[in-house]
Amino acid sequence: MAENSSSSSSSNSGSGAEGSSECVVSYYGLNCTQMDFSKSESALIVGIMSFFITVTIISNLLIISAVVFFRQLQTRANALALSLAVSDLLVGVVIMPLAMVKSVYKCWFYARWLCNVQFFWDYWFTTASVLHLSCIAYDRYVAICDPLRYAQRVTRRTLTFMLLFCWIASALLSTPILLSMSPTLSKGRIETVGCPDDCRFLISVGILFTIGMWPYFTSVLLIMLMYGRIYRVARGQARKIAAMDRTSSGLGGGEEAGRVAASRWASMRREHSATKTLGAIIAAFIISWLPFYIIAVIFTMDESVLLAYKVAVWIGYMNSAINPILYATFNKQFRHAFKEILTLNVFLSPADRNKEMQ
Repeated sequence: MAENSSSSSSSNSGSGAEGSSECVVSYYGLNCTQMDFSKSESALIVGIMSFFITVTIISNLLIISAVVFFRQLQTRANALALSLAVSDLLVGVVIMPLAMVKSVYKCWFYARWLCNVQFFWDYWFTTASVLHLSCIAYDRYVAICDPLRYAQRVTRRTLTFMLLFCWIASALLSTPILLSMSPTLSKGRIETVGCPDDCRFLISVGILFTIGMWPYFTSVLLIMLMYGRIYRVARGQARKIAAMDRTSSGLGGGEEAGRVAASRWASMRREHSATKTLGAIIAAFIISWLPFYIIAVIFTMDESVLLAYKVAVWIGYMNSAINPILYATFNKQFRHAFKEILTLNVFLSPADRNKEMQ
């Protein structure tokens, strides 16, 4: 999330950590808050942040390329994963570079309107991520808990609605930021917590709760409830399939029975692999963003935690790079697709894209 100040603690005076910092003229004559780091420290931080930005962009391009190039990955569930990857890619391409400049150099080198809008983009894309995870959890819930009606419940129309919901709802939830940080509405207050060429805004605690905490905690609660049900049903299904296999073997069901059992096992393994991947992604998301939401609450009352707030923001950003790594770790089909893309085989041997992926 973009750096902000809470109007509940800073609307009357510049008592925050940076609000009391000295303004200096630097970088093309801009009047900005004095940097916290030396030149060598700044270069090191920029290098580390640039590495994470690069990983975020490349890893999510891998997810997008895998779904686009490999027909077997073009499933309804992976359509949601593709949209999530687009959201994470936008975080890496748009949000993280701007956040890096603000975090290290303090000055805003770009147009003032971009300073306004990037805060909106920040909450839009990160809120879209948690809504995508909710929809992916629902897809897994139906696939595992009601598999016979999956095709009827998760239709193309349903999928389109979920995709539109993720993007439009997250944009609408983030819209209050555009009002809260209006230069007109905030005139005379923003200057109290920063220097003329900083990019900082006052934001009320109520708006911070509406656009950030409420979507996050509500979605996480729903996801955990659905995943708890998924886990119990999946374990029961695995036991039933194992019992059916033993029965088929004991009765000598023949070649046809063996093929049926093998098909059931293959289908079940794919569903359970997708469920396991979802579980890892949900856990990573909660672990990555929970520190931010906890510190954000503290930050509205005490700006002395500004450094911890910035670190928590970047931990959250790095979640956008983690998802593709988890797909490669827990999903053999994605792992195979990544290998084919990275070795350029997908371009050298296009026919291999449609081969059976185990």
